[in-house]
Order: sequence, then structure tokens, then C-alpha cells
Amino acid sequence: MQPKAVISSYNNGLSMMDIAVKSGISTRKIRYILMNNGVTIRTHSEANYIKANPNGDPFEILNVLSPEEEHLKAMALGLFLTQGNLKNKNSVKFSNSNPGIVKIFVKFLKIVCGIPSDKIKASIIIYPDVNAKKCKQYWSDFLDLPLEQFTKTTILNARNKVSTKKHSDIGTATVYVHNKKLLNIIKEWAKEYSYVAQIVEH
Repeated sequence: MQPKAVISSYNNGLSMMDIAVKSGISTRKIRYILMNNGVTIRTHSEANYIKANPNGDPFEILNVLSPEEEHLKAMALGLFLTQGNLKNKNSVKFSNSNPGIVKIFVKFLKIVCGIPSDKIKASIIIYPDVNAKKCKQYWSDFLDLPLEQFTKTTILNARNKVSTKKHSDIGTATVYVHNKKLLNIIKEWAKEYSYVAQIVEH
């Protein structure tokens, strides 16, 4: 296999091991060819991402937004900054007990981030006095997400006076997308919007 073919194969997503098996060249030789031609070697994380997504990113960012879509994006990023799971390193996660707020974030994922509906998962947290089946059906209908995309429901201990004030009778829903690249994109957006907000304040 010629160096150009090695470089092309690598840039198209094949790993050095895949190219080695295909061409009969050692991975050491392939690494030499790539580095000698100025090709940046992928990190383990980047390599694993490509392996998990052989057909490319499972999302398509909407780059040109209408004023309404810009507003949706701004609202969703504000919500993510205050109530999203920022500590998670591999998934975009957002939780809330207010259906309208969760729906805003789901619309953001679908419209702005271009996530197909079947890639968005959800789960709910309820108390024992709440009907789990009806609760899950409610969230499924309201968020327009099929029941099969809801994972196991978490049932908490009995309510107390404090928790009763904080949790509604439909529980708390969490929506999430397992994609580290999308998570990093959203975090960067959130930083940009946060920075702009600080400028406006001053």
C-alpha cells in the first residue's frame, strides 16, 4: 500500500491496526508514514469515538439558526448551565420536574443539535405513591419520546414534608444523549453564552 493510500485510509476513519491487517504493513511502519507526512495521530479517546460511530457523528448541528432557534438555543444553554449534569464526562444529561422545561431541552437536542429522536434516552424518578406506569406514559407523550427509550424507573423512599414541596406527582425526568463530542460542543456553547452574558451585565 502506497503512503497516499495509508494516509487516505487513516483520514477516512480506519485505525492503524485496520490498515495493517488490510495492507500487511506493520503498525509501526504505518505510524512512521503518518507522522512523516504530518498527519496527527488520533488519541485513544478519538479512536474509540470513531470506532463507536463508524458512520460519522450521530447528530447534525444546525449552523444557521432562525431568531426562534437562537432563542431556543439560548434558553437551553441557560438551563444546562444551571440544571444540567456538568460533571458528566461522556453524556449530555438534563433533569427537571417541570415538563415544560424538559421539553425545551429535548427540542434543543432535536432541532439545534440535530439528534434523531431514537438517540435520546430518558428515565424518571418517582416516589412510591406515584403510579409508575402512568407517570412514564405521561412523560413519553409530553416529550414525544417512545416508551422503549425510557430506562428503568427509580423509586425513592417515602416522601417527607420537604421533598413533597420539591417533587411533583409526575416525578422528575432525566433526558440524556451518550455522546462525548456533542457534550463538549454544548459545554463550549455554554461558556460562550455565559461570557456574552457577563459582557452585557457590564
